[in-house]
Amino acid sequence: MVLHRVHHQILRSHHLFEPLNEEQLDELMAASQLLNLDKGDNLFHQGEPAHSFYFVISGAVKIYRLTPDGQEKVFEVIGNRQTFAEAMMLMDTPNYVASAQAVCPTQVYRFSNAAYMRLLETNQRLAFALLGKLCVRLHQRLNEIETLSLKNATHRVVRYLLTQLARAGGNAFELPMAKQLVAGHLSIQPETFSRIIRRLIDEGIITQEGRLITVLDRQRLEQFE
Repeated sequence: MVLHRVHHQILRSHHLFEPLNEEQLDELMAASQLLNLDKGDNLFHQGEPAHSFYFVISGAVKIYRLTPDGQEKVFEVIGNRQTFAEAMMLMDTPNYVASAQAVCPTQVYRFSNAAYMRLLETNQRLAFALLGKLCVRLHQRLNEIETLSLKNATHRVVRYLLTQLARAGGNAFELPMAKQLVAGHLSIQPETFSRIIRRLIDEGIITQEGRLITVLDRQRLEQFE
């Protein structure tokens, strides 16, 4: 496919594609697809053959699994300029270990694992870039596991709000996803998340209008847990 100039710049900013020369990038793009998804559209389901990985141009995709009792566990919400499912290329299992679904109107590139692996075998720099990415994500997951295992629900919510606040700057930010998705990401029930938010509002620490959270007293928020 012909690569849009803006998309070319976006892909070049990502370390999985930056090491490729123009000929190699053209080869990869020839086996790719640009997908326009509506909210709720599925990209793949757990257990399906893992033939592709993805890059988000705009929108967001949730990575989730269903528990044996049918509840949804959200592992991650992938946003702009992020890849997902690339680890499947190097895993022993040929199948996806989770499911992926758009949480809003989303545009993604679907890349062929086979095409990327052909390039990987002939490009040492690309191989090290991919290895570095997987190492970073492994450390992130270990940190998340430690936080979710050792801290209570209030701590998780407060840490999440402070992290979002730091990213946004100022004293306000918008939740990047619906509250039930945030709750799933934090491994707590939606009702628990809402209850903690309500306590913060009642104590005059934050206000909420839709997805907009305004922090009225950051010091009290930091000490709330």
